[in-house]
Parts: sequence; structure tokens; C-alpha cells
Amino acid sequence: MRWVLPVAVLLLSAAMSSAQMAATEFDSSAIDDTLAAADDSTTSPLRELWRSAVLPGWGQWSMGHEIKAVLFAGAAAGWLAAGVREAGRVSEAPAGRQEDRAARRNTRFLLYFTTATAAAVDAYVDAHLRDVRPNRPGLRLEGNGAQLRLALRW
Repeated sequence: MRWVLPVAVLLLSAAMSSAQMAATEFDSSAIDDTLAAADDSTTSPLRELWRSAVLPGWGQWSMGHEIKAVLFAGAAAGWLAAGVREAGRVSEAPAGRQEDRAARRNTRFLLYFTTATAAAVDAYVDAHLRDVRPNRPGLRLEGNGAQLRLALRW
């Protein structure tokens, strides 16, 4: 059980480094590749919802959103591992502390199910929005002699 937390941290750090690389080297072809992956005719919102409900991150991965998939899967694995670890500690706790350990165990499992639900809803919404073309992020400065306007879109 001690290996679960380091693996989750490793997965999250890999996702964050990928996100940082993507942020520093913005390339519009990545958006086009993501949209092409999402154009798969077998992708349906309900299917992606169930995929992510069963295994958090699966629906995101199948639609080409690898960073979100790794984040959801890592968070869910971390909460599940913490809940299982806490479940083993309930019976080992002194008589007065068993109720506290059981409450912590229940909280960890609740957080796992919350993460799975958020992943399922995110996959459902992403599947519905797969045909929407994203705006290119940018900063626009407009103005004439009397006015100056700064617009930021993302």
C-alpha cells in the first residue's frame, strides 16, 4: 500500500510537466488533433459518462484529453488507496479512536466517489461540446487617440 501515494504523485507530476510544456509551446495542431480524436462517431456523451464513472479518467482519455484523464485517475487512485488504508486501521485503533478512524475512512471513500462523479460529469460535458471549436487564446490591444481597450480571451 505504500507504493500507491508515490505512484499517484509521479502521475500527477508527469501531467503537470506535460501541461507546462503545452503552455510554453502552444501549437494549434494540438487542438486540431484533439478535435479529430473527439470526432470519432463512436463517442457519445452517455458512453463517456459511464466510462469515467466506472474508471475515473477513462472517458477523458478516450476523447483525447490525456492531462485531465491523468489528473482524475491520480486523484481517484489516491483517495481510494487512502480509504483502503484507513479501513485497515479501524480495527487496529484503540477503543476510543475507532469511531474517528471509521469517520476518516468514510470521508476518504466519499472523496473518491466525488472525484468519480466529477470525472463522469466532465466527460459527459466534453462529449457534448466536442464539436465546438475553441477560441484561440490571445491578447488584443485596440485603441484610437481617445480610447484604449485591452481584451483577453481564452
